[in-house]
Amino acid sequence: MGAPVATPVRAVSLTPFHYHSLAVPSGTATLSSYLADRSMSYALAGAMGALAASTALPQKDYRRDLEALPWLCSAFEAQNPRLLPPIGKRLNLDAEGGYQKKLMDATGTGNLKTWFYIQEVPPGVAYEGAVFGPDPFKLASEAEGRKIESLILRTGRHLGGLIELRRAPEIEEARLNLHTAKLFGAEVEAMQADVFALYDIQLTAPMKLAAAAEIVGSWRGFQMGASA
Repeated sequence: MGAPVATPVRAVSLTPFHYHSLAVPSGTATLSSYLADRSMSYALAGAMGALAASTALPQKDYRRDLEALPWLCSAFEAQNPRLLPPIGKRLNLDAEGGYQKKLMDATGTGNLKTWFYIQEVPPGVAYEGAVFGPDPFKLASEAEGRKIESLILRTGRHLGGLIELRRAPEIEEARLNLHTAKLFGAEVEAMQADVFALYDIQLTAPMKLAAAAEIVGSWRGFQMGASA
């Protein structure tokens, strides 16, 4: 398997979004420093129409799905990480779960609390990373018949946030996720984690894009010859 094309990109948040990343009193806070490689791969595929339409989700199998996508992404690292103040959210149990006793008995604790708090990433946070595989801007330009310089992606819980993706040729390095490498059966013992952000976000030290592309290309095959 050859090395895929590596397209350096910058993603800037356009709207607030959140993930249930970190436990905090009475709720969760988003991990603001990184966007996971898998979520960015899915977000890009969704924006480019590369996801299969379905009325029901298939059984979860990240390796199956990531092998089928045209791209993989590096982890994206925030250059100005920050969070908005906590805001309250209400879980509408009467609409979503009814009033069964076993459910209502659990509403005072854990993920079933009627009220909980989240902390979102605000607009204007810039993340840097890379896309491995066919150049998405070139593909979008060919499909539209005009030059496309930015892509709008949905991310966050329930795809509630918007981010703008643009080329960033000045970016020369990116981090890979050892958890994704292990998912593909790669030997990760020699690739020491530099950042243990979450269990499924264990990041290498920044590496040159060419080296990162070689490693990602050893995980799975890519459509070749789609250079910028």
